Amino acid sequence: MSDLSASDSPISFTGATKVLKTGTACVVTAHNNSSKSLLAMVATADVATAHEWDQPVTFQYDGFSKEVLIDPGLDFDVVDEGLYSGVESALVNGVWVETPPQKFACHAKTKVLFVQFADGSTWGDYQTGKDVMARRAKNIALLSHLVDAYDIGGEAAFAAALVEPESRRHPLKFEADYFKITVIDLVRKRLAAAQKRQASGIF
Repeated sequence: MSDLSASDSPISFTGATKVLKTGTACVVTAHNNSSKSLLAMVATADVATAHEWDQPVTFQYDGFSKEVLIDPGLDFDVVDEGLYSGVESALVNGVWVETPPQKFACHAKTKVLFVQFADGSTWGDYQTGKDVMARRAKNIALLSHLVDAYDIGGEAAFAAALVEPESRRHPLKFEADYFKITVIDLVRKRLAAAQKRQASGIF
């Protein structure tokens, strides 16, 4: 593990790596060293794969529309399984079959670019922070659009809004299934959390 972050970074990498169950890449574990909860972070990583090359990844976390943040002292995965969830397969006698997971040395080079804390304060690259805020504004606009679609047009209008290109970029149905709630309830909760933070002066 090589941590290329600035020496005053509020996030460090623990040195712990593990190979994904798919056998395709590594997961890297980070640690919140600060005394504050993390609202957002952006990090880059070059992570080992089962091939001869490393995979460059940009990890972006934004909890602005979520109720639970990354608490002080918490360990968390920086390169999570969703980024490499695909299972490799090969064509055998005209049929695609899964190939067994490969064994390889797990290593990574990581760097924290930007952090925003729960109180709204920030650390790191200014332009990266601006990009986070811009994506956040788009996400809030999307959540508002989905709620309006449901409230004005009902289930049919909401279903149509969910398959619009911008909506399809967000795994709302997957997350709703994971939390065992309806998609509209998830959307309402996310929008309410975002509006609460906006009301407190955090953007």
